[in-house]
Amino acid sequence: MNRNIMRRDILIFLLVTIFSIDGFAQKARLGINMGPNFCNLVGRDKIDDSKPRIGFYGGLNVDIPLAYDAFLQIGAYYSQQGVKVETDEFVNNDSLNTSHYIYSEYKYVDYLHIPIFWKQTFGDVYTKVGPYAAMPIRTKSEYKKKWENRDTIIVHTDTLKAFINNLRRYDVGAAFAVGFQTSISRGLDLFFDASYRIGFFSVEQTSETSKKIIRNQCFCVSAGVYFVQRRGSRTYRHH
Repeated sequence: MNRNIMRRDILIFLLVTIFSIDGFAQKARLGINMGPNFCNLVGRDKIDDSKPRIGFYGGLNVDIPLAYDAFLQIGAYYSQQGVKVETDEFVNNDSLNTSHYIYSEYKYVDYLHIPIFWKQTFGDVYTKVGPYAAMPIRTKSEYKKKWENRDTIIVHTDTLKAFINNLRRYDVGAAFAVGFQTSISRGLDLFFDASYRIGFFSVEQTSETSKKIIRNQCFCVSAGVYFVQRRGSRTYRHH
């Protein structure tokens, strides 16, 4: 089966599942949120001088009441991740009439994230913890070298191509978050949260004799709204 078709079908299935949960689970609430994502690749074999990629993180989630102030939250998110390396170098090269160039290396991977959280509320404040699963849906890896007074040269080296070819087809990890949620109208709640995610596996698939440790790590801040159908109180409490 074509990989793009398979990914599309999985995404459609997940969205249909979320909307089904919202329709049939009593007092379940559909939420939409988005915000900036600050991601890097960390671990023993991390890339030297790497800088976090600032990307986008956003999607849908559903809160399903489990107890007095506890909820199961299931989500589907688009997450832009990866790493950037930028370095200044000075060389003597008379033929290019310059001694300075800047190179930039990009290793970008966009994922579909499926987190499952235990959400606990304390008045208007809440915490979330749970696992996530993810799969890459878009990759980009390139090397740019810019000399003084010359156009940018883009080079796709074997090393960078190898990163994409060896990319693990899934990621599994843990996520933690803290946030604030309050009602702003009869049928709408506003919320803000900050989250941290760390992968359990190396992003590259390697042989048993040359295992690498380079994992996804992300910080995210986001804002969103919940569509409230049946309200107990600002903190979901039932009277």
